[in-house]
Amino acid sequence: MALHLRSRTLRSVWALTAIVVGPTLLGVSTAAHASTTSTSTSTTIAGSPVPPSLVSASASPAVGVAPSWVPTKTIVAAAKNRLTPIYASVGGTKPTLSLDNRKNFSGRHVFVVVAQDGQWLQVKVPARPNGRTGWVKAADVKLYQHDYAIVVTLSAHSLVVYRGGKEFMRETVAVGQGKYPTPTGSFFIRELARPSNPRGAYGPWAFGLSAYSNVLQTFGRGDGQIGIHGTNAPNALGTNASHGCIRVRNESITKLAKTLPQGVPVEIVA
Repeated sequence: MALHLRSRTLRSVWALTAIVVGPTLLGVSTAAHASTTSTSTSTTIAGSPVPPSLVSASASPAVGVAPSWVPTKTIVAAAKNRLTPIYASVGGTKPTLSLDNRKNFSGRHVFVVVAQDGQWLQVKVPARPNGRTGWVKAADVKLYQHDYAIVVTLSAHSLVVYRGGKEFMRETVAVGQGKYPTPTGSFFIRELARPSNPRGAYGPWAFGLSAYSNVLQTFGRGDGQIGIHGTNAPNALGTNASHGCIRVRNESITKLAKTLPQGVPVEIVA
Protein backbone atom coordinates (compact mmCIF):
# COMPACT_ATOMS: atom_id res chain seq x y z
CA MET A 1 0.00 0.00 0.00
CA ALA A 2 1.15 3.56 -0.58
CA LEU A 3 1.19 6.00 2.30
CA HIS A 4 0.03 9.56 1.63
CA LEU A 5 1.45 12.55 3.46
CA ARG A 6 -0.26 15.82 4.27
CA SER A 7 1.96 18.91 4.28
CA ARG A 8 3.12 19.92 7.75
CA THR A 9 5.56 22.42 9.24
CA LEU A 10 8.81 21.46 10.95
CA ARG A 11 8.94 24.01 13.72
CA SER A 12 11.51 26.82 13.33
CA VAL A 13 13.09 25.23 10.26
CA TRP A 14 10.86 25.13 7.17
CA ALA A 15 7.57 23.98 5.69
CA LEU A 16 7.76 20.42 4.42
CA THR A 17 6.33 19.53 1.04
CA ALA A 18 3.71 16.80 0.73
CA ILE A 19 4.76 13.92 -1.48
CA VAL A 20 3.60 10.40 -2.23
CA VAL A 21 6.05 7.52 -2.47
CA GLY A 22 5.83 3.78 -2.28
CA PRO A 23 7.76 2.16 0.65
CA THR A 24 5.71 0.05 3.05
CA LEU A 25 6.36 0.01 6.79
CA LEU A 26 6.37 -3.21 8.73
CA GLY A 27 3.64 -3.64 11.27
CA VAL A 28 0.65 -5.55 9.92
CA SER A 29 0.24 -9.00 11.44
CA THR A 30 -2.40 -9.94 8.89
CA ALA A 31 -1.47 -11.35 5.52
CA ALA A 32 -2.06 -7.97 3.86
CA HIS A 33 -1.53 -6.47 6.66
CA ALA A 34 22.38 25.61 16.12
CA SER A 35 25.43 26.32 14.22
CA THR A 36 28.79 24.64 14.96
CA THR A 37 32.34 25.98 15.21
CA SER A 38 35.13 24.55 13.07
CA THR A 39 37.72 22.49 14.89
CA SER A 40 40.74 20.54 13.79
CA THR A 41 39.83 17.46 15.78
CA SER A 42 36.70 15.36 15.96
CA THR A 43 34.34 16.58 18.66
CA THR A 44 31.38 14.65 20.01
CA ILE A 45 28.20 16.68 19.61
CA ALA A 46 25.33 14.39 20.51
CA GLY A 47 24.70 10.76 21.07
CA SER A 48 22.14 8.28 22.31
CA PRO A 49 23.99 5.16 23.45
CA VAL A 50 22.15 1.90 23.78
CA PRO A 51 21.93 1.11 27.51
CA PRO A 52 24.53 -1.51 28.47
CA SER A 53 21.98 -3.89 29.96
CA LEU A 54 18.29 -4.36 30.50
CA VAL A 55 18.90 -3.65 34.17
CA SER A 56 20.19 -0.16 33.42
CA ALA A 57 17.49 0.31 30.81
CA SER A 58 14.83 -0.42 33.39
CA ALA A 59 16.33 1.72 36.14
CA SER A 60 14.90 5.22 35.96
CA PRO A 61 16.01 7.70 38.66
CA ALA A 62 12.43 8.69 39.41
CA VAL A 63 8.96 8.19 38.06
CA GLY A 64 8.48 10.44 35.07
CA VAL A 65 12.21 11.18 34.68
CA ALA A 66 14.27 9.80 31.82
CA PRO A 67 17.13 7.36 32.52
CA SER A 68 20.59 8.92 32.28
CA TRP A 69 21.33 7.31 28.91
CA VAL A 70 18.37 9.04 27.24
CA PRO A 71 19.48 12.24 25.44
CA THR A 72 17.87 15.47 26.59
CA LYS A 73 19.14 17.51 23.64
CA THR A 74 19.63 16.35 20.07
CA ILE A 75 21.21 18.17 17.13
CA VAL A 76 19.65 17.28 13.81
CA ALA A 77 21.12 17.90 10.36
CA ALA A 78 18.49 18.45 7.68
CA ALA A 79 19.26 18.13 3.99
CA LYS A 80 19.52 21.43 2.09
CA ASN A 81 19.64 19.95 -1.39
CA ARG A 82 17.71 17.27 -3.21
CA LEU A 83 20.62 14.82 -2.96
CA THR A 84 22.76 14.45 0.18
CA PRO A 85 26.07 12.62 -0.34
CA ILE A 86 27.29 10.54 2.61
CA TYR A 87 30.95 9.64 2.95
CA ALA A 88 32.80 6.93 4.86
CA SER A 89 35.35 9.35 6.33
CA VAL A 90 36.25 13.02 6.71
CA GLY A 91 37.49 14.50 3.45
CA GLY A 92 36.03 11.73 1.34
CA THR A 93 35.71 12.39 -2.38
CA LYS A 94 33.47 9.52 -3.40
CA PRO A 95 30.20 9.09 -1.45
CA THR A 96 29.20 5.65 -0.28
CA LEU A 97 25.54 6.64 -0.42
CA SER A 98 23.39 9.54 -1.61
CA LEU A 99 19.92 10.09 -0.17
CA ASP A 100 17.21 11.65 -2.33
CA ASN A 101 14.66 13.91 -0.63
CA ARG A 102 12.00 12.72 -3.05
CA LYS A 103 12.12 9.36 -1.27
CA ASN A 104 11.32 10.79 2.14
CA PHE A 105 7.66 11.19 3.13
CA SER A 106 8.38 14.44 4.97
CA GLY A 107 10.14 15.95 1.96
CA ARG A 108 13.67 16.16 3.40
CA HIS A 109 16.08 13.64 4.88
CA VAL A 110 17.42 14.31 8.35
CA PHE A 111 20.34 12.88 10.33
CA VAL A 112 21.14 12.83 14.03
CA VAL A 113 24.53 14.48 14.51
CA VAL A 114 27.03 12.67 16.73
CA ALA A 115 30.34 14.46 16.07
CA GLN A 116 32.04 17.28 14.17
CA ASP A 117 35.44 17.46 12.50
CA GLY A 118 36.03 20.85 10.93
CA GLN A 119 33.47 21.34 8.18
CA TRP A 120 32.33 17.71 8.39
CA LEU A 121 29.62 16.18 10.56
CA GLN A 122 29.37 12.55 11.61
CA VAL A 123 25.74 11.46 11.53
CA LYS A 124 23.52 8.47 12.07
CA VAL A 125 22.43 7.28 8.64
CA PRO A 126 18.85 6.06 7.98
CA ALA A 127 19.93 3.05 5.94
CA ARG A 128 20.95 -0.57 6.37
CA PRO A 129 22.73 -1.95 8.32
CA ASN A 130 21.16 -0.76 11.57
CA GLY A 131 23.49 1.50 13.51
CA ARG A 132 25.19 2.81 10.37
CA THR A 133 27.03 6.14 10.56
CA GLY A 134 28.70 8.33 7.97
CA TRP A 135 30.00 11.83 7.31
CA VAL A 136 28.25 14.71 5.56
CA LYS A 137 29.55 18.13 4.62
CA ALA A 138 28.26 20.85 6.94
CA ALA A 139 27.50 22.96 3.88
CA ASP A 140 25.00 20.34 2.68
CA VAL A 141 22.78 20.50 5.76
CA LYS A 142 20.98 22.90 8.07
CA LEU A 143 21.10 22.28 11.83
CA TYR A 144 18.38 22.52 14.42
CA GLN A 145 17.95 21.25 17.97
CA HIS A 146 15.12 19.74 20.00
CA ASP A 147 14.64 18.09 23.40
CA TYR A 148 12.42 15.09 22.66
CA ALA A 149 13.35 11.41 22.98
CA ILE A 150 11.46 8.11 22.85
CA VAL A 151 12.18 4.86 24.69
CA VAL A 152 10.46 1.65 23.63
CA THR A 153 10.81 -1.31 26.02
CA LEU A 154 9.80 -4.47 24.17
CA SER A 155 9.33 -6.75 27.18
CA ALA A 156 7.04 -4.22 28.84
CA HIS A 157 5.24 -3.30 25.61
CA SER A 158 5.76 0.34 26.53
CA LEU A 159 6.60 3.51 24.65
CA VAL A 160 7.60 6.58 26.66
CA VAL A 161 8.11 10.01 25.13
CA TYR A 162 10.36 12.38 27.07
CA ARG A 163 10.74 16.14 26.66
CA GLY A 164 13.72 17.78 28.31
CA GLY A 165 14.31 14.61 30.32
CA LYS A 166 10.78 14.48 31.74
CA GLU A 167 7.97 12.15 30.76
CA PHE A 168 5.62 13.63 28.18
CA MET A 169 3.56 10.57 27.21
CA ARG A 170 3.42 6.87 28.06
CA GLU A 171 1.68 4.28 25.90
CA THR A 172 1.08 0.53 25.81
CA VAL A 173 2.15 -0.72 22.38
CA ALA A 174 2.19 -3.80 20.20
CA VAL A 175 5.61 -4.92 18.96
CA GLY A 176 7.07 -7.57 16.68
CA GLN A 177 5.82 -11.11 16.96
CA GLY A 178 8.11 -14.14 17.50
CA LYS A 179 9.76 -14.64 14.11
CA TYR A 180 9.55 -10.95 13.19
CA PRO A 181 11.09 -9.25 16.23
CA THR A 182 11.38 -5.50 16.55
CA PRO A 183 15.10 -4.66 16.36
CA THR A 184 16.81 -3.13 19.38
CA GLY A 185 19.24 -0.23 19.20
CA SER A 186 19.52 3.53 18.84
CA PHE A 187 17.43 4.92 15.99
CA PHE A 188 15.54 8.12 15.14
CA ILE A 189 12.39 9.37 13.47
CA ARG A 190 13.19 9.65 9.79
CA GLU A 191 9.86 10.81 8.36
CA LEU A 192 6.14 11.19 8.92
CA ALA A 193 3.54 9.79 6.56
CA ARG A 194 -0.24 10.06 6.43
CA PRO A 195 -1.78 6.77 5.22
CA SER A 196 -4.53 7.07 2.63
CA ASN A 197 -6.91 5.11 4.86
CA PRO A 198 -6.88 6.45 8.45
CA ARG A 199 -8.97 3.48 9.56
CA GLY A 200 -6.54 0.97 8.06
CA ALA A 201 -3.76 -1.11 9.57
CA TYR A 202 -1.42 1.89 9.95
CA GLY A 203 -3.99 4.21 11.49
CA PRO A 204 -4.06 7.94 10.69
CA TRP A 205 -0.29 8.57 10.93
CA ALA A 206 2.97 6.61 10.65
CA PHE A 207 6.48 7.62 11.67
CA GLY A 208 9.16 5.92 9.60
CA LEU A 209 12.27 5.18 11.68
CA SER A 210 15.90 4.78 10.71
CA ALA A 211 15.53 1.14 11.84
CA TYR A 212 15.11 -1.89 9.60
CA SER A 213 13.95 -5.44 10.26
CA ASN A 214 16.79 -7.90 10.85
CA VAL A 215 14.58 -10.65 9.40
CA LEU A 216 12.63 -9.16 6.51
CA GLN A 217 14.65 -7.51 3.77
CA THR A 218 11.44 -6.51 1.99
CA PHE A 219 7.83 -6.08 3.02
CA GLY A 220 5.03 -5.26 0.62
CA ARG A 221 6.54 -2.71 -1.74
CA GLY A 222 9.07 -1.51 0.82
CA ASP A 223 12.47 -2.44 2.19
CA GLY A 224 11.58 -3.68 5.67
CA GLN A 225 11.63 -0.27 7.36
CA ILE A 226 10.38 -0.17 10.95
CA GLY A 227 7.76 2.37 11.93
CA ILE A 228 5.71 3.69 14.84
CA HIS A 229 2.10 3.97 13.69
CA GLY A 230 -1.53 3.76 14.64
CA THR A 231 -3.66 0.65 14.39
CA ASN A 232 -7.08 -0.69 13.50
CA ALA A 233 -6.63 -3.52 16.03
CA PRO A 234 -6.36 -1.82 19.43
CA ASN A 235 -7.11 -5.11 21.16
CA ALA A 236 -3.61 -6.29 20.13
CA LEU A 237 -1.87 -3.51 22.04
CA GLY A 238 0.25 -4.97 24.82
CA THR A 239 1.14 -8.05 22.76
CA ASN A 240 3.68 -9.22 20.19
CA ALA A 241 1.55 -8.86 17.06
CA SER A 242 3.36 -7.02 14.26
CA HIS A 243 6.02 -7.74 11.65
CA GLY A 244 8.39 -5.52 13.62
CA CYS A 245 6.63 -2.15 13.75
CA ILE A 246 5.47 -0.48 16.94
CA ARG A 247 1.73 0.16 17.10
CA VAL A 248 0.06 2.76 19.32
CA ARG A 249 -3.47 4.06 19.82
CA ASN A 250 -4.72 6.24 16.99
CA GLU A 251 -5.41 9.10 19.39
CA SER A 252 -1.81 9.00 20.59
CA ILE A 253 -0.16 8.79 17.16
CA THR A 254 -2.26 11.79 16.12
CA LYS A 255 -1.00 13.80 19.09
CA LEU A 256 2.60 12.79 18.38
CA ALA A 257 2.26 13.62 14.69
CA LYS A 258 1.33 17.18 15.71
CA THR A 259 4.15 17.41 18.24
CA LEU A 260 7.35 15.62 17.25
CA PRO A 261 9.85 16.91 14.68
CA GLN A 262 11.98 14.70 12.46
CA GLY A 263 15.16 13.48 14.12
CA VAL A 264 13.75 12.43 17.49
CA PRO A 265 15.97 9.66 18.99
CA VAL A 266 14.17 6.36 19.45
CA GLU A 267 15.89 3.95 21.82
CA ILE A 268 14.51 0.41 21.51
CA VAL A 269 15.55 -1.88 24.36
CA ALA A 270 14.69 -5.48 25.19
